[in-house]
Amino acid sequence: MSENTTHVLLIEDNPIDILLIRKMLSKRKKTVYNMETVNCLKDGIDYLQHESPDVVLLDLFLPDSQGIQTFDTLYAQMLDVPIIVNTALEDENTALLAVNNGAQDYLLKGNITAALLSRSIKYAIERKKAENKIKYLALYDSLTDLPNRRLFFDRLLQAFSRAHRYESKVGLFFIDLNKFKGINDNFGHEKGDHVLQVVGARLKESIRETDTAARLGGDEFGIILQDIQQEHNTKSIAKKIIESIKETINIKDNHFQIGASVGISFYPVDGKDENDLLNKADKAMYKVKKSGQSGFCFCASGQVEVL
Repeated sequence: MSENTTHVLLIEDNPIDILLIRKMLSKRKKTVYNMETVNCLKDGIDYLQHESPDVVLLDLFLPDSQGIQTFDTLYAQMLDVPIIVNTALEDENTALLAVNNGAQDYLLKGNITAALLSRSIKYAIERKKAENKIKYLALYDSLTDLPNRRLFFDRLLQAFSRAHRYESKVGLFFIDLNKFKGINDNFGHEKGDHVLQVVGARLKESIRETDTAARLGGDEFGIILQDIQQEHNTKSIAKKIIESIKETINIKDNHFQIGASVGISFYPVDGKDENDLLNKADKAMYKVKKSGQSGFCFCASGQVEVL
């Protein structure tokens, strides 16, 4: 598929409107539009579970959903895909409400031209890219590409909700790097930054896709483990993380070996909110730090296991 191809998903149940939009898009010469259609909201959501179109054109009044609820339901499923609502003239107020709720634009049936439709699609895609960039800068650490402290706490609250629903536990690792300060002091911040990047990548490789590794600040990292049934099962994860961090980090002619102190707490047994849980893990981490070696400590037992 060429760089000038735009993948469009049209969620529309009126065959005439489908035909009109298809004809309009076929008239554009500079951009090739690859359009897929479904005729109800459920099929649209199912499609988006497997495909990632560049933009969605959404009729607000479908056989299985009516009005603003149609947009809100879809938007909750696919926040990263720009949505343009397409509705009748008498429903313009509903379309405006959809824009207020997150739609990139709205088009009124009967007033759409090929040029207007193409321009709306182009602008919607560009605006969504800008929104996603701003969101990324607000929620991710630019050095390691890991979630930052703000997103970490947001995901921790989501994990709490999931734990309630499935009667499971959430594991929280608070990780502080050993011997990192010496790298910054003796070799400079550029090499120190490189070490942090390597550690971030190793943490991501050590956990499941459903879990979260985040940089909380400086050389401190956090990990959220979801759906924990037995607390002792996290020992193997802690060992895997520490061993991966202890592996030599090669940066040009320099070879660095660092370690990690890991404090572990569990929701809801060790803390009832995110701050309490993090503080418990932090205190457990400092017990490991005082030992002068790499290792981990469960906050409940207070016993340090060195590696």
